[in-house]
Amino acid sequence: MADIPFKVSARAARLIGRENVATSQGAITELVKNAYDADAGACAVMFLPRYKQVPRSISGRQYQELSKFLQDAESYYEAVGQEYHLRTGLSGQFLDSVAAAFKDVLDLWIVDNGHGMSAQVIKDHWMVIGTDAKEIREHSVGGRVVTGAKGIGRFALDRLGYECELYSGEHEGAEIIHWSVDWECFEGRGKILDDVRASLDSYAEELCSLYQRIGIKEYLPKSVPVNETDYEPVSFLKGTAIRISHLHDVWDQRDSLKLKQTLEALLPPRERGGFNIYVYDYRDIASSGWIDSFPPDQFDYKMFAKINASGSVEFAIERKEIDPSKIRSAVFDYKEMQVDGFRRGDFLIGSYGYNKSIFNLRLTDNEKKDVLSIGPLDFTLYFFKLANPSADTLERYPQKSFDVAKRRRWLNSSGGIRIYRDGFRVRPYGEPNTQGSDWLLLGQRVASNPAAAKRIGWRVPPQQVAGTINITKHENPLLADQSNREGIMNERAFSVFRSLIISLIAEFEHDRSYIYRVFDRVYEAERADQKDIEEGKQLAEDALANADNPKPPQLELGVTNPESLHQANEELLSQNLKIAKAYKTEEQRNEVLKDEIQVMRGLATLGTVLVSFTHELKQIKANMDLRYRRMDNALKRVVDEERIKTVPEYVNPFNIVQRWAREDEKVGRWVDFALSAISPVKRRRKIIDFSSYLLNLSEYWEDFLKAKSIVLHIVDELEQPALLLAHEIDLDSIFYNLLINSVEAFIRPRDAESRDVWIKVASVSPNSIDVIYRDNGPGISEGFTSVSDIFSFGVSSKTTEGTEVSGTGIGMWLVKGIIDDYSGEVNLNSGIGESGFSISLKFPEYKKEG
Repeated sequence: MADIPFKVSARAARLIGRENVATSQGAITELVKNAYDADAGACAVMFLPRYKQVPRSISGRQYQELSKFLQDAESYYEAVGQEYHLRTGLSGQFLDSVAAAFKDVLDLWIVDNGHGMSAQVIKDHWMVIGTDAKEIREHSVGGRVVTGAKGIGRFALDRLGYECELYSGEHEGAEIIHWSVDWECFEGRGKILDDVRASLDSYAEELCSLYQRIGIKEYLPKSVPVNETDYEPVSFLKGTAIRISHLHDVWDQRDSLKLKQTLEALLPPRERGGFNIYVYDYRDIASSGWIDSFPPDQFDYKMFAKINASGSVEFAIERKEIDPSKIRSAVFDYKEMQVDGFRRGDFLIGSYGYNKSIFNLRLTDNEKKDVLSIGPLDFTLYFFKLANPSADTLERYPQKSFDVAKRRRWLNSSGGIRIYRDGFRVRPYGEPNTQGSDWLLLGQRVASNPAAAKRIGWRVPPQQVAGTINITKHENPLLADQSNREGIMNERAFSVFRSLIISLIAEFEHDRSYIYRVFDRVYEAERADQKDIEEGKQLAEDALANADNPKPPQLELGVTNPESLHQANEELLSQNLKIAKAYKTEEQRNEVLKDEIQVMRGLATLGTVLVSFTHELKQIKANMDLRYRRMDNALKRVVDEERIKTVPEYVNPFNIVQRWAREDEKVGRWVDFALSAISPVKRRRKIIDFSSYLLNLSEYWEDFLKAKSIVLHIVDELEQPALLLAHEIDLDSIFYNLLINSVEAFIRPRDAESRDVWIKVASVSPNSIDVIYRDNGPGISEGFTSVSDIFSFGVSSKTTEGTEVSGTGIGMWLVKGIIDDYSGEVNLNSGIGESGFSISLKFPEYKKEG
């Protein structure tokens, strides 16, 4: 048996480059990253003219390139053998047209001042396709984490043009290495990679002398900015210069400007660092220059989150949106604003920080299992409003004004959430005007819950944020690039990573909506003078009653003396103001009620459907109760009991039927729950004996809770019957929601072995029934910032994949709403993160007359 080697087609090697570098912008990015890996302090990307004047003769390839810019090129050049010669006798106008076309025939130069390459390095690394040199040596000579790893980035040269020349010098005065290749040589029938050759030469010359001789020295930058005002000299005495000729793409001034914007996003926003990028297009000098990568100086919110390897998360939130000097003093009287991060001093400082476990972020249980494998990272988020506040908005929220145009310009070029690995951008995430611009699907989150900022559950639109996520090749190996540099390879890891970032954004969203909700409540409290509202309603009713027989205002007010008209008008104005207040207050209440009614309408529809199928559900349950016994009897008549003993347990038909019976029993319990909830008796208001109700509640839930290994303890300390005038379905809504929350909480990881729920009832206060509900579960999730959030409409700590809320967020809101309607009280006895959940409920006791 003979051992035979593999052979690689030359064309296949070329396709590797083309398939793995999708765009010309991405190709240039790869070459700039090579400059960074070479410890360059500066990298110049320059579009320069190939010709200083119109050439008399050009090659066939040059003629094809000219044809891209000059219509009817054959009218200007004629074929002479293998060349094309400029026609004689052309008018001055024709010559001007040719000269204008040649201005767009460009060479692309990428010049850096890194440590350069020797002939040996080019032979051993540059010429080896897929070299593992950067995987073996993760840090450059200067200590930078190298950005490349796959050894195919140099094929970006083929994506850009047909011909390439490379000049490199390792230090001042060293010999110059000259390497060149024609990528067309990779084409040809039957040609293998070993048949393709590149040219390599060396000669004694200084780089600065070479740059002068080939005509690019005048275009290289002479100084580099160290900040917004100061510059320092920059030299190109060593490094590498790459010239790409016969470009595949037509580059006009708009393309070079877009390239500059792309490279602006290549480095994360920061102050001037050790690597600067210079973009120059000789046709548009005004737009050329060094790339600015400064962080924004105008933002409303900045959140920094650092995730450590241990799973702890450090948050720092900076608020600039609100003018602290204009915050109403009543705001800080609210209990919600008397906690860390929300006191007056915190607003005056403008920032605060806190720590949180990664397992208390809004992630699903499956995501929590994998989240630590993502590794440590940090995330900086900026939030921007896009319009200055109106006068009405300023009355509610003391926002600051800003330069709208400047802010929008910055967001157009730097908006979006971007990922940086070891200081270099991972494409295409956060790239403006592309599918990757909203890779977190923030727009979909807003569409699914378009709540206002004053509502807990508000979600930030993608157009109003910018941010940077910093990861590393060493600490985040699961977030490795695809070969084509167009995304992260591991889909499962990326899904968890995406959910993690959304859960961090949710921390900012909660902070802002938490503040706005209190601002709104204070505004309404100060404006909603109940006496004025009641008087306004009465005035409106009187006006409607007298609509058929209107009187002049002065007669309506009992004024007959013209001298008293001024006083009458003031009184009329006061009345109108009261009516306006009453109208505005009712309008705002109706706005909230509309949201609630919409949800209730959906729930009512579900109830209506359930009522419609009551008979069918009862019949299904009856059939389920009978089919187990029928099947068991049928099997006993046809199955040989002796032979069945030899059958494995898992295929024994009697065991299978018993498993069916257990499943039927579970479904039957849920049918009983559903049918009991819609019973007409429960929808009528009646006098309810509280002790009897709790016994019935325990019986209804006993089997279901037993299946979950949960024990319900009813502790009745009433010395005499306690009566409540209520709808039984309201009591069901209260205790069913509490029990469901406990059941779902017990599923969360915890140390306690037993699962217990207690409902203790005692008539302690005069004329009231006091109930304490508690369990020994994990308690209130740290996903909430304030314990009062659990009573907010639409707020839930339950999530599905992608951190989307899976709970309705109305269970505890219903509990509080129902008890408030009965003029009762609700008080939480447990705090966030504390083990166990406890809540006190107070119901008004019904007293029989006589």
